[in-house]
Amino acid sequence: MTGARLGGARADVSRCIDASLQCQAACEAGMARMVAQGQTLSSASVRVLRQCAELCELNVRALRKESRLARRTTSLCFELSSLVARTAWLDADDPGSYTLAKDALRLARSCHPLLFSF
Repeated sequence: MTGARLGGARADVSRCIDASLQCQAACEAGMARMVAQGQTLSSASVRVLRQCAELCELNVRALRKESRLARRTTSLCFELSSLVARTAWLDADDPGSYTLAKDALRLARSCHPLLFSF
């Protein structure tokens, strides 16, 4: 696996890739839970999780291909995963939200070092 030439260590890039994959899976599981609980695919919560999952996938691709877009996708992942983590943490009604919050926070923390290494 190659990593983006972001000026950061390969280990930082690998952590961001791994965290992106984990967050993508958590967002997809969160969407499935919400739909099973009766929310529609067009609800704001489900749409945010879908956007997060899709952005995570794009971030992985950009980092692996050493794309010039990696800086942008990493920055957007940091922002969106921070929002998802905060929102999921506050959703005390759903115990699955804590797992989503943990994975989204891990992504934000993993992307953070890359933001300042470009």
